[in-house]
Amino acid sequence: MDVLLVSLTDRMDEMRDLVSSAGYTILGEVVQHKPMDPRTFVGKGKLEELKQIVQEMSLGAVVFHGDIRPKQHYNLEKELGVQVFDRTRVILEIFVQRAQIHEAKLQVELAMLHYEVPILKEWIHHGVTGERPGFMAGGEYRVDAYYETVKRRIKKIRDELEGVRTERERRRERRQHIGFHLVSIAGYANAGKSSLLNALTGAHVLVDARMFSTLQTTTRAVPGHRQRVLLTDTVGFISEVPLWLIEAFHTTLEEIYESDLILLVLDGGEHEEEFVRKLRLAARTLLPRASPANILPVISKGDRMTQADLARCTAILETSEFTHPPIVVSSTTGDGMDALRLAIAERFRFPLLLEIAVRQDPEGAGFLSWLHDRTEVESIDHVGGQVRVRLRCRTEDLGRIQERAAEVLVVPEITGDRVPSSSGSS
Repeated sequence: MDVLLVSLTDRMDEMRDLVSSAGYTILGEVVQHKPMDPRTFVGKGKLEELKQIVQEMSLGAVVFHGDIRPKQHYNLEKELGVQVFDRTRVILEIFVQRAQIHEAKLQVELAMLHYEVPILKEWIHHGVTGERPGFMAGGEYRVDAYYETVKRRIKKIRDELEGVRTERERRRERRQHIGFHLVSIAGYANAGKSSLLNALTGAHVLVDARMFSTLQTTTRAVPGHRQRVLLTDTVGFISEVPLWLIEAFHTTLEEIYESDLILLVLDGGEHEEEFVRKLRLAARTLLPRASPANILPVISKGDRMTQADLARCTAILETSEFTHPPIVVSSTTGDGMDALRLAIAERFRFPLLLEIAVRQDPEGAGFLSWLHDRTEVESIDHVGGQVRVRLRCRTEDLGRIQERAAEVLVVPEITGDRVPSSSGSS
């Protein structure tokens, strides 16, 4: 669809990206260097200019860089005679196109209904809903009945999403119970999250330059770890969106908040002002629902950075709410990936280091299988009719190991709230 882009500022790079990601073609741009008009967003003179452009061009819509109030929306569509979209509506259009799984479709439908209801109320107030361009096909159905249907549909979607949230929580608890660690990738749209998932897991998740190419969560296992690590890619953050839009994606964001570790991806190639803006948005989105101790900043696109860029980004992060020093990576060259894998491994490294003896009999074989499932086995040696195993384990598994092992050879001193050292046989 061909559109005209209207803005109150010259800074429209992100808005252009959003419009392009929605599949629209910008045929022209109009900028008003004055405050927003409460009635029609732009002033009278600029509105007349827009009407003339619309008449001369075959436009599908006029897109406004900002959020349009329902009254402004009504006035603009009446004056211009074409569909009027604002920034939130463009984002919703992208979501509609990207939603594939049932949960994502429900979230998008809920968000779209929340967006449409205030506009519908305004047109009902003026009693001319059927005249709205592109809406309700000329008012064939009664708008009051339609509004009641919308309210019932919103409740039904919320109930379904609550069921999705409950099932997701059960799956998360089951994974953690059997020893999986959950890591989420979070960050601004187009920061490089999907590329990072592919680089760490060997997956082939779609990587697209368009914004919001990832709308639903994608989970993959991370190979090469003694620990069981599941990595989840999530929907990107975006600034200047209403609270109801964030709430519509609550079940998806909850996957981030409940993770054992969050990889906060930041684009190292951004200008300083943009880097700071997106970092602050991440802090507002993640904190305090997630602890800063569970958030590891990852600066992506390191192959495009100079030493000065790295120093600048590091200095900014040092003054932020996030406590861990960043890891710089490049999904293109692979630089920094080993350091990131090591950081993830160290994060979930079991605290207790043991050397135990296991009998060479059927019971011992079953015990060895249990050890491989529940601990990090570092080495196995056969000595004098016994199997000696060096391993790391969790504190809660120590008692079970002491009961089943022929001998516990080493339990090193552990400081803090972990268990004290002990040794002996069963």
